[in-house]
Amino acid sequence: MNVTTNIHLSPEQVAAAFWSLDNFQQADFFAALERIAGLSLCFQMVNVVNVMQRRAARGERDAMHGFQTMLSHAQGFAESSASFRAEDAKRTIAAIAEQTP
Repeated sequence: MNVTTNIHLSPEQVAAAFWSLDNFQQADFFAALERIAGLSLCFQMVNVVNVMQRRAARGERDAMHGFQTMLSHAQGFAESSASFRAEDAKRTIAAIAEQTP
């Protein structure tokens, strides 16, 4: 027997569920979001940030603060991590080049 139902979760419930996940599960969440949304994710985030900016202008800053905190810390780490990997690759290539006759 199959049973189908619709469950409507509030933003608070989704946020609580996300926060209860560990690091790996949270990464899986973003991977699933990318698979589900694809290119539409870019356009949707423009719309979401627009709403957050309008709310912040009215003094409702929680959404923008949360988003900016998540984005700025993640972006800084991602950029420094990419830079570290690029420098490591350059050193490896240079070492290989020195060993090549």
